[in-house]
Amino acid sequence: MEIDLHNFFKYFDEKNPKHVAAVEQLEVDLGNKLPELLEPNSNWVRIYRSKIEPSIPKILNVPWYPQTDNYILPDSTCNSSACAMCLEFLKPKSLPSGPRGDDAYLRKVLQRGNSTDHAVQTTVLRSYGLNSVFRYDLVFDDLDKQLSKGKPIVIGIVHRGPESAPVGSGHMIVVIGKTSNGDYVCRDPYGSIYDGYTGPSSNGKQVIYKRKMLEKRFTVKHPKDGWGRIFL
Repeated sequence: MEIDLHNFFKYFDEKNPKHVAAVEQLEVDLGNKLPELLEPNSNWVRIYRSKIEPSIPKILNVPWYPQTDNYILPDSTCNSSACAMCLEFLKPKSLPSGPRGDDAYLRKVLQRGNSTDHAVQTTVLRSYGLNSVFRYDLVFDDLDKQLSKGKPIVIGIVHRGPESAPVGSGHMIVVIGKTSNGDYVCRDPYGSIYDGYTGPSSNGKQVIYKRKMLEKRFTVKHPKDGWGRIFL
């Protein structure tokens, strides 16, 4: 009768001297009869050590709030509209229904400080029961991991100037998915970077931002300096 190794090693106990001795004997026998199986580049070792890619949903159904219709400061409240999108997705019915639900969120933000203040955003989100952290060291793998957990991510991009030399203080958008070729599906509350934000804000409702472009505008100086908000 053949031994099922999946089931057999399920009960391996490194504190049991018999188990340890049995594995050592197996190594000796393999070395004598099939030494190639003990090589680090053998097929089973390569498969065992290979990385499991996170399963990323196509697109998260995150509500879209344009900042351009905000009751105040429509040109500088991207952070609040982006955070409000994630809040309403992760904590449904936290905000009034309709496309201007982010106004209620923005009012709370402005009662505490400035929309551009990430610490204020953290505090307001927590008041709704949503814990998050704003980081300055994100990499693209962080985005993929969050998406694999079914969570959107607010990220900052340098949205002005050419891709080769982006400029500006930054703009906050929401990543809601990833395409099969590695680009990112986003909710941009101001419109689309591809038309220089000269078109309607609805161009940002479900815009696909190329990975290559985000490498220049999200991870600006080096691959580990992305700005963004991770929801816990």
